[in-house]
Amino acid sequence: MTEATYPAELIRSAPKAELHVHLEGSVGAETLLALAEDHGVQPPARDVEGIRDWYSFRDFPDFLERYFFVCRLLKRREDFQRVAYDYLLTAHHQGAVHVEFHISSSYHTQEVGLDWSVVLEGAVAGCEQAEQACGISSLLIPDLSPHLGAASAQATMDAVLAQLHPRVVALGMGGPSDRWWDEDFESAFDRARAAGLRTVCHAGEHGPAKEIRHAIENFGAERIQHGIAAIDAPDVLGLLLAKKIPCDVCPASNFALKAVDDLASHPLPRMVEAGLTITLGSDDPPLFHTDLLNEYRIAWEYGQLREAALFDFAKNSITESFATPEAKERWLTS
Repeated sequence: MTEATYPAELIRSAPKAELHVHLEGSVGAETLLALAEDHGVQPPARDVEGIRDWYSFRDFPDFLERYFFVCRLLKRREDFQRVAYDYLLTAHHQGAVHVEFHISSSYHTQEVGLDWSVVLEGAVAGCEQAEQACGISSLLIPDLSPHLGAASAQATMDAVLAQLHPRVVALGMGGPSDRWWDEDFESAFDRARAAGLRTVCHAGEHGPAKEIRHAIENFGAERIQHGIAAIDAPDVLGLLLAKKIPCDVCPASNFALKAVDDLASHPLPRMVEAGLTITLGSDDPPLFHTDLLNEYRIAWEYGQLREAALFDFAKNSITESFATPEAKERWLTS
């Protein structure tokens, strides 16, 4: 680790967007306890410190157990509103001018059976409330869950496309990729693009670099969430560079979920050196004991990246967002 002091206030003051954060994964300990009480659910711990301790895990399945416990607490329109509003205020205080929330749409509509309108209207209300409160911009990215299969993905698309809202800007996919290769998820992304949505995809975190190529060539992914496997696959690295596709990288998440052995060995500096366009995100911040500014701190302290690189991450996050050109110009010149 370096002796140089991380310029926290300088980085906070830089306009930035967060393009890789999950709405459900943004639920802090206080909110979890409140939601559990509202719904008559026994929480995994009695107090805030206990919940924060519970937000630790041995491996990816252990993480998913916690993530889906939180998901099950989101039942009503006002639950989604509360979570979106709370996180956007947190992001605003860290200098974010724009956030693009991933939402586990397949889980809510297919596994739990919620009407998509409950999720959508709640999230939109939280976004609007935060925008009125502090001016922060936000958009929504419904995520498909490949472990549920292609038929589930199509049913999710039916729900999303039947109630398109201007804040729903893209389609994403997150979760294990075991079924990518033998089921037709491509047509769901085709439907999204036909409806005017952009496309993104989680790939190359725990899995091999071929996930990244598949996401680009089969799903038309315009941004890759994580993408850290590309650094050791010259052909995939070349594809990302040739198509100028950014990677929304989350170092604390990668370390917590053991995609890297330690933060000092995270490939972020090598990705920067290779010329990839990088943005930083917190993924599921309370679960990974991080926040957006901490991701920049990690890049500084462990990646030995300095102000120029960190300001590039902030600029990239705005230019590679799905916000309007007018909004991007305003943020970049503010």
